Amino acid sequence: MKKIILSIILPALVLLAALPAAAAPKAEAQFDKLVKTYTLNPDGSQEVRVIKQLTLYTHAAMNSLYGETFIVYDPAYQQLTINDSYTRQTDGSIVRTPDNAFVEVLPSAAADAPAYNGLKEMVVVHTGLELGATIYLDYTIVTKAGALPALDIFEPLEELSPIRNYELSISVPDGTPLHYELLNGKAAPKVSVADGMRKVAWTLKNVKPRPRYLPVSVQAGSLQAVAATTFDSREAVLNVLSSQAYSPDDEAVKALLASFDEGVADRRSVLDKINDYITSGLGQSRLTLAQTGYRVRPAADVIGSAYATSAERALLADALVRAAGQQSDVSLAFPLTEDEAAAGLSSLMAISSSPVCSDRSFQSYVSIGDYVSLCNLDGSKVEAGGIDARLELVNTLSISAGDGKALGGGCYSFSFPEGDSQWLRQVYASTTANTTRSVNLLLPYLPEETLTYVLDNEDGMAPVALPEDRTVSNSVGTVSLRTEQKDGNTVLTLSLKLGTQLIAPGLYPQYYQLMSEWYTLCATPLIFSAE
Repeated sequence: MKKIILSIILPALVLLAALPAAAAPKAEAQFDKLVKTYTLNPDGSQEVRVIKQLTLYTHAAMNSLYGETFIVYDPAYQQLTINDSYTRQTDGSIVRTPDNAFVEVLPSAAADAPAYNGLKEMVVVHTGLELGATIYLDYTIVTKAGALPALDIFEPLEELSPIRNYELSISVPDGTPLHYELLNGKAAPKVSVADGMRKVAWTLKNVKPRPRYLPVSVQAGSLQAVAATTFDSREAVLNVLSSQAYSPDDEAVKALLASFDEGVADRRSVLDKINDYITSGLGQSRLTLAQTGYRVRPAADVIGSAYATSAERALLADALVRAAGQQSDVSLAFPLTEDEAAAGLSSLMAISSSPVCSDRSFQSYVSIGDYVSLCNLDGSKVEAGGIDARLELVNTLSISAGDGKALGGGCYSFSFPEGDSQWLRQVYASTTANTTRSVNLLLPYLPEETLTYVLDNEDGMAPVALPEDRTVSNSVGTVSLRTEQKDGNTVLTLSLKLGTQLIAPGLYPQYYQLMSEWYTLCATPLIFSAE
């Protein structure tokens, strides 16, 4: 009997052991194949061909994530061709994409920019979708010779779903300079020459997806990307913009500068007036340099339209400052590459003009200068510094019944002023949305904040509950609270100091611990009794 029972139990255990693997949830979808081919033809024209095969596993993938494909191009100098588009259903049936499922619209980034309303976005609406179906799409964009200054590529590799087979290749006429680099990856490309063309190709297997709800970036090391260009140097890259820089002698620029002194008397400095115009008087266009063909409009057109791309905004700020007789520099942030020339215009992260900050995000890039390449438009290096990380604040809190929140029983609650901590106001929420992280977190700067509060007890109220002195320190930084008596007043000093800017996933719990402590300290009520 024991043998019979054992023979029944063992198969059952085998089945149970297999269940977790069989029931393990799949990704939303999987790219079975993703191919991207960039070609600079001998006649100077360029081609980009994309082939994707994507299998859907969930309703979210069908209905929102991958139900449509969006392709942006400029018909003024580019031609889009859909080579093939269909869906293979689970029973093998082929459902070809009908003509009315190819819909051309205006890209959302160009909606508020009439000068760029010639741009098109082809929306491919995939049909015949079901769980387990595979989307097939193959398209080519051809760019006319001479329309772009170079073949310039910055291609992030990770998608929101895993990629089983990824092929990315770049082909140029043999003898044409080509600078290229795979950032944050170790795969070596295969280089070959045939029929007068040199081909550089990466073949990647089982590329993991990037997280859907966590920000990732090349500078944080959480995203792979291929940077490649036929510009022969960083100087050649910068020359595309410097050759289009606005002159301080431009009549439109001088007229705009003069208009700042018209009307109501304004005693602000000229830099403050320029900064106000650049940051508030111009609408912000979200179009990238690549989408505008690496071109900027004349200064008069930008001023007349009251909106600007990031590049137009920086160049206009620079021209206005110089027209006012002051020194100005246009600065740019690129990803770090071993070969500086590999990072072309398509990889530009931010552009700004100093002393007027026409791109507020540029300050953050300057603060992470160890993780990006910073230079001025003339090619000179920019020293990291950016945001002032040191904050020392002294505030007096009035402890009187009229200023507190009544709790009953003669007790009153008092709070530290909201917003005193720059870190809580600007960074905390975006970096603590999750209790764990699977990718690196790159902090915009390293804070060093000291918030001192003098409790002015005007009514002689007695403290009931005050936060206790404490210090929490780990490998990321330190948070502390110190209480002391000075001139008959209670003085509370809150301190935050971080020493690690790149937070790896294994280190993130320590960062989260410090942020929880800092938030708690800044939000802890002070309870006093009037009786």
